[in-house]
Amino acid sequence: MGRYRVEQELGRGGMAKVYRGQDTVLGRTVAIKILAPQFADDQDFVHRFRREAQAAARISNHNLVSVFDTGSDDGVHFIVMEYVEGRTLADLIAGGGRILPDRAIEIGIDVCHALEAAHAQGVIHRDIKPGNIMLDENGRVKVTDFGIARVTSNAETIAQTAAVLGTASYLSPEQAQGQPVDGRSDLYSLGCVLFEMVTGRAPFLGDSPVAVASKHVLEQPTPPSRLNPDVSPDLDAVILRALAKNPANRYQTAEEFREDLERVRRGQPVNATPLLPAGTTQVIDRPASRTAVLPPTAHHEPEPERSNWWVPVLVTLLILGLLALVLFLLARNLLNDEPPVATLVTVPDVIGETRRDAERIIQDAGLEVGKVTPVPAVDETQEPGTVIDQDPAADEEVEEGAPVNLTVVAQPDLVAIPPLEGSTPEEAQAALVELGLEPVLQDQASDTIDEGLVIGTDPPAGDEVEPGSPVTVFVSTGADAVVVPEVRCQPFPTAQRELDDAGLNSIISSDTVAINPLCPLGNKVADQSPRPGEEVEPGTTVTLFGGAEPAPTGPTGNTGDD
Repeated sequence: MGRYRVEQELGRGGMAKVYRGQDTVLGRTVAIKILAPQFADDQDFVHRFRREAQAAARISNHNLVSVFDTGSDDGVHFIVMEYVEGRTLADLIAGGGRILPDRAIEIGIDVCHALEAAHAQGVIHRDIKPGNIMLDENGRVKVTDFGIARVTSNAETIAQTAAVLGTASYLSPEQAQGQPVDGRSDLYSLGCVLFEMVTGRAPFLGDSPVAVASKHVLEQPTPPSRLNPDVSPDLDAVILRALAKNPANRYQTAEEFREDLERVRRGQPVNATPLLPAGTTQVIDRPASRTAVLPPTAHHEPEPERSNWWVPVLVTLLILGLLALVLFLLARNLLNDEPPVATLVTVPDVIGETRRDAERIIQDAGLEVGKVTPVPAVDETQEPGTVIDQDPAADEEVEEGAPVNLTVVAQPDLVAIPPLEGSTPEEAQAALVELGLEPVLQDQASDTIDEGLVIGTDPPAGDEVEPGSPVTVFVSTGADAVVVPEVRCQPFPTAQRELDDAGLNSIISSDTVAINPLCPLGNKVADQSPRPGEEVEPGTTVTLFGGAEPAPTGPTGNTGDD
């Protein structure tokens, strides 16, 4: 595949295999998804595969596995993505493992960030599940396979779509019925993932994928708190709203979903309300009728009915008692001239704190966080995300629960680093300066990029950085010179291996030189050319010479007897 070298298989699914590989141009590790052969001949599918991969490549978000490249090589269709060193959420919760609700909320918020970015570009994931949510070595969330999970766009049945059957536990009702889907389908799937994180199992279980899919359509989920008492009522409400059968009753956007999760994390009231299971029917057992037909010859004496005269009397007394209590409380409030005394709270000073710390301090003081207004920084001393003003001011006394409005320094918009490999240093500098970044040139040897052209950048292309960040631009100096190693007095096979490891060629000359006094015994390298320590280009040939005794020279004249 040209610049990409495939190394080790990382996993496989119904439509593709994923391999770890190397980008030989930029010298970085990547993940390479290769389309399964059974789909490679379906031109409609291949076109959709490429189109959606290109759409995914336009999405820029730090919670999304970036798509770097897509292409075909001799009938093999591939997508090159960011390689994430870590494990999937599926590995973390395998075997019924639970995640603490607070951590599950954090993961859900990060997935919502990724979905917000994708839906803004018109890309619907269609396969949100624990296996497509990566956690890197630092615990950061990366969602993978955006825009690639859809296998068919028409309303094929579940039994015909193997890739859908594999993820039946996270299907939205509209997916299970083969109906058109939008971003709300991804939100339903995320609700299933949240349910599984806090309870240790999926919302619906069954003997087959088809049975599970039918439950998504017909049955109501058990509230997570019944399976895990640590789940709060607010988190219960958020998950149940995400799992609403009708898309109109769910969260309408990933942003709306994320904001409710953030309210749960902060301990604030959520917009979601628990949904009652639909179609509940109460069955009342009635006594058998006493008017059954008897044989004409039988004589039936009616049973005397039991007297329950005390029931209405008791109900009447209870109603009168409750009415008297209500009237007493109402009269006491009306006759009390003194208004209730409000509890006053001193407003804490949060100027200079980060937004998150400021919100925590305000809530710990018994107050609410009011409107948060981001404003641009006035000078370099104002750190993004810090509070620069508050209303009411610090040390004022206000009623408990009153809101405190904050003004914070806005976070700068992140800038994506463009691909610059193969460009001239001047072109690279101009492109980075235009984006508000600070280019720093650095020479680097390269066997593949011509001298004077850009090899790559650090951070690499596709990464997002703050405006004004320095970006190192590596400029090729051509291939590195190789220092000829010392191989004299070594056996010829050993010397040739060492030269080969250094990137040099070697030949053994048929000519000989005088025996090297450092290694007078035979079958050793007596001399070499070029000499040890010389700098040569990679692939230079080093000639090895053997040693030989000089030819004997006898005395001149007659050697016979006198």
